[in-house]
Amino acid sequence: MKRDPALVPLSREHTQGLIMALRIERELQEANADGVRTLYNDLISFWARGLLPHFRTENECLLARLVRNVDEDDDLVRRTQRDHLGMEALVATMRDTDSAEERRDALSRFGNWLREHIRWEEEVLFEETQRLLEQGELAALGGEIEERQPKEQVVVPAGPSTGSANPRSK
Repeated sequence: MKRDPALVPLSREHTQGLIMALRIERELQEANADGVRTLYNDLISFWARGLLPHFRTENECLLARLVRNVDEDDDLVRRTQRDHLGMEALVATMRDTDSAEERRDALSRFGNWLREHIRWEEEVLFEETQRLLEQGELAALGGEIEERQPKEQVVVPAGPSTGSANPRSK
């Protein structure tokens, strides 16, 4: 199904999330303690400016409308909230430790979870949202998402091995 224009801004943000997940996957395995710290710091920056506002928008705009069309304990709602909260917990774990190995483990789990979550949202949540919401609801959703968009696109900081935050530049 073609992506409804209302959801396109969220899909664009998903691209940045996938770039962060890819960067974690590529850099983490061989990262020393300084490399883990750099990845952690870059993730925390991206989290604060990109992912956390994105999660809030999905929860407060998309799920608020979706729950009118499905039970509040429907898997679409539960999984989205469970994934968001789980990733928030991993960020808290990283913030609460100074251990490079604990951060490495949490970063790895975070990157994997983020990648799988985004794929699920694109393939299942967004498709079902487009199917379940009426055109007027989708238009209102799009307007609210647009109001919440940052003035400038939030991008993943480039890592030492990537040279660019854009994987297509490779």
